[in-house]
Amino acid sequence: MAILTDAEKAAAAADVREMILAAGQRGRRLVPPASGERLYGSDEQEYEDAGDVTFEFVPTPAETLNKLGADAVVSMLPEQAVEVNDRLRFEGDGAPHLGTDVFRVITVVEERLFGVVTHKSVHLVKHHGG
Repeated sequence: MAILTDAEKAAAAADVREMILAAGQRGRRLVPPASGERLYGSDEQEYEDAGDVTFEFVPTPAETLNKLGADAVVSMLPEQAVEVNDRLRFEGDGAPHLGTDVFRVITVVEERLFGVVTHKSVHLVKHHGG
């Protein structure tokens, strides 16, 4: 016996999408260059702009963030590309809680509701580099 019908699953995913879009928060995804693997040394390489991202900042208690090893958590649309070690740069008005800082992606988790992916939870740490 299914708990939710396919229509209910689709409606739930659509509701989450609407909430993320309604937040109106935007930033830029920065990715390492395609060439040049770095095995040693600093993490100060130039990152390339991979385009716009839409997200919703998720206020998270400091105790929970400490347990996660994160400085912030955002929810993103499931189809948006984001990988561990990417950088996300948030832009002023679009992310008032995050300022204009750059954050490193430490985990990306697809959130599911009875089998349907509704969004991605992205855990971030503030990037303190050049």
